[in-house]
Amino acid sequence: MWIQINTIVSDVLSAVGLLIIIFSPLFFTRIQRKVLDQRLHTRVDGDKLFEKLKYDLKLSKLTGVDRKRLYRDVHYARTIFKGAMEYNSRDLLWYFNELYAKKFIHNTIRKKSWIHTWIWIGIILVIGGGSYLDIFHWLFDMQTMTSTSGIVSIWTLFIFASLFTALNKFMEYFKIKGVVNDEIRQINLAKKEKVWKDYKIIFWCSISMFGIGFLFIFINIFIR
Repeated sequence: MWIQINTIVSDVLSAVGLLIIIFSPLFFTRIQRKVLDQRLHTRVDGDKLFEKLKYDLKLSKLTGVDRKRLYRDVHYARTIFKGAMEYNSRDLLWYFNELYAKKFIHNTIRKKSWIHTWIWIGIILVIGGGSYLDIFHWLFDMQTMTSTSGIVSIWTLFIFASLFTALNKFMEYFKIKGVVNDEIRQINLAKKEKVWKDYKIIFWCSISMFGIGFLFIFINIFIR
């Protein structure tokens, strides 16, 4: 039996470690989305901007306006506040550029996170299909495995998956860096710097969590 009462804690850690390796990028994608929602294209900033435009048009209130579309469609907003665009066009453009930046950054991170997850799911399925239940033997009781029981193949596949997902993660980093620093020029500079700083913090936290997942597995493999 792979899981034993006297090693239940380390066995649970090993299982948790594998889950962290596979699914932690999706968790950090949700965190990144929440941070972006607080930094870029916020409802509060939109309310302030539209109140300013409404004041310039000397309107007490807006009627017959699709407010949901107003916050999502720059062309619709330009049409509604057409008479106030002479001095406010830049502010409106920056606000909607933030929406583009937020969507692009989130979609890029989400795509890379799912690639990471599917790589690991694929590796687990390949190991399970080729060696049946040896993946659990490796995870919970590797010391009793022999060279003929698939241990070399499992380690080879895990190393391959680790290298491939690390490459995938750093490709995400450089893609986001290029977009934030080069393509998204027309947004508030202070906001751009905060977004990049937040991204780097979350990026390195996600890398650290990946390492923690492997640490949990190694604890069970080498310290039993």
